[in-house]
Amino acid sequence: MGERFPFGIPDGWYVVAASDELRPGRVLARRYFDRELAIYRSESGVVSIIDAFCPHMGAHLGKVGQVRGETLRCSFHGFVYDGAGTCVATAYDGPPPAKARLQRWEVREQNGLILTYFDSQGRAPEWEVPVLDEAGWNRIRWKRFAIDTHPQETTENSVDFGHFTELHGFIDGSVLRDVQTSGPSLQTSYRAWRPYGLPNRKPIYKFPVEYHVKVWGLGFSQVDVEIGLFGINARVFVLPVPIDDEHIDLILGVSTETKFGPIAPLLRRIAHTILCQEVGQDLDIWNYKAFIQLPALAKGDGPVATYRAWARQFYSDGQRS
Repeated sequence: MGERFPFGIPDGWYVVAASDELRPGRVLARRYFDRELAIYRSESGVVSIIDAFCPHMGAHLGKVGQVRGETLRCSFHGFVYDGAGTCVATAYDGPPPAKARLQRWEVREQNGLILTYFDSQGRAPEWEVPVLDEAGWNRIRWKRFAIDTHPQETTENSVDFGHFTELHGFIDGSVLRDVQTSGPSLQTSYRAWRPYGLPNRKPIYKFPVEYHVKVWGLGFSQVDVEIGLFGINARVFVLPVPIDDEHIDLILGVSTETKFGPIAPLLRRIAHTILCQEVGQDLDIWNYKAFIQLPALAKGDGPVATYRAWARQFYSDGQRS
């Protein structure tokens, strides 16, 4: 456990790559969950995620693995692994060693994302992240941030109403729907007025924006943004992936509706730029803050206590938020 966030890595689904990053025959090396992983796509398009170190002599398959049809070959000594992590061949005569096996991770590929499931006890997943209907929506635009924080901290922002006005400069925020929890999911909705004007001057214009938050576990948040005045809707994805218990990759994504035709990609780019700017305002908070077990909450903070009680279910090692 880290000193700043004393609750370990939470169980749940996490996005470890975008589908676009992994063409057939390619291998990615990723360090997540305090583990080294090799992610590869077979020639037929099947994605597999396995522990990275070859059990023969320890080569990193994310760095030296070579896709051969539906298998992954270690270029160090020619050991070949199938999608289940079983060694099916070597460069030598005789059968592969029985101990030559790699842990295989659960894989879901949906909506242009590659997800895997982490469980500190090695249990199979009991819930799924819903697949979105992509009809009428353009492809998601992505950016990845490396941050010294924990998934519980970034996901907590979704219910921390106070920071929207103080840190991000929104005006007159209000709750449209109280936080509702059901198993691994959490939902809430709120409205805030976005001001526009010259820096350090009184805003000359403002318009309302509605945010409909949908969270599945501590690794997958989707926020449906509605700007009714302009008829613009966007899907915002906030996807923290734990590198270890004090560091994450934060993947931000935006998709907008295609109904605007040729300008739809421009609207997506603008929305993504605004999102990244807002997250930029959060970076110094996340990079340096510590978790306070019993915060001195005030009226207006939002349902932080409700969120933290819900988050406890994702820790199975005795540590609790």
